[in-house]
Amino acid sequence: MSKRKIKIAALCLFGVIAVTACIMFIPRTGKKVSDVWSATDEFDSDSIATVTKQKDKPFRIMLFTDLQLWSDILANNEVFRLTDELVDEVRPDMIITLGDNVSGISTDILTLSFIEKMESYKVPWAPVFGNHDSEGNATLEWQADKFEKADYCLFRRGPSNLYGLGNYAVNVVEDGEVIETLFMFDNGRYYDYGAEGKREIYMGYEQIAWYEWTVNGMAAAEGKTVPSMAFSHFAMPQFRTAVERICYQDENGFYRVPEEYGSGYCKYLPGTAPVDSGFIDVAKRLGSTTHVFCGHDHENNASIAYDGIVYTYGLKTGCSPKPWNDADFYGATVIEIDKDVRVFNVTRDK
Repeated sequence: MSKRKIKIAALCLFGVIAVTACIMFIPRTGKKVSDVWSATDEFDSDSIATVTKQKDKPFRIMLFTDLQLWSDILANNEVFRLTDELVDEVRPDMIITLGDNVSGISTDILTLSFIEKMESYKVPWAPVFGNHDSEGNATLEWQADKFEKADYCLFRRGPSNLYGLGNYAVNVVEDGEVIETLFMFDNGRYYDYGAEGKREIYMGYEQIAWYEWTVNGMAAAEGKTVPSMAFSHFAMPQFRTAVERICYQDENGFYRVPEEYGSGYCKYLPGTAPVDSGFIDVAKRLGSTTHVFCGHDHENNASIAYDGIVYTYGLKTGCSPKPWNDADFYGATVIEIDKDVRVFNVTRDK
């Protein structure tokens, strides 16, 4: 090959590398929206997104947790094959993802792939953010832009003066009556606690105030306290307390939930903030929230009733990212809302 051809080939290769670098590393920033909330604002229940429960039929919510789509296309395809199979089996009325939807450099491409898959099910879906979602080249604002444009996605940015992005509520309605409010919270990043190092962030005090305002607003609008559930990426401190006080350790050191309190186990204690900012205290005082769901700790699958509230890990969904998962099995957690609430797992072997 002549020197001239070698030079041209080298320039072409450089061009390809440069374009690829631009695609992978140039930040996708999205738009910042200012929508400041105040506890003195007038509450309007019509501003909350709704999903409809059919009469005389349980309303099924499927939880996908920590899909963590990343740079391994084969692993991502395995995750999507699993979600296809689970949706086909359960036929959910709604899907909620509990954060860490993506995990990798090309967050933009992964997010678009994630949205395309969720939209393919043609049911309402509601994502929350986790600690890995903001690590790549697409900001949470960019992802929020894409979520809000998706036809079936219920995501709302929420008030801009609350911690995070994506604090919003969804009402489940039957015969014109709100039978359940689903609270989505963003508590999905780490916080530097100084001497204690970086740990899971606590629920923001302004998030708690907004939650109380919404619960009270819904009660006034419906003439009764509306039952509710809360969904976030990190576990609440009370989940860890419940495991420490109620569970017993088996021969493997796993924290097993006694049958009278729930089901499943934790391979290790729940990862929670070292600060209790009071969310659960407010929830118990208001008497609305009965269930709290989280993800993040891939190997934990416990569901435990403690002091009036049921704390549940969504089951790790799929293998990504390999090889940093040590869950014993994968699948999804299903919530059935009818005359009462039933929670169960649909599992698949690794």
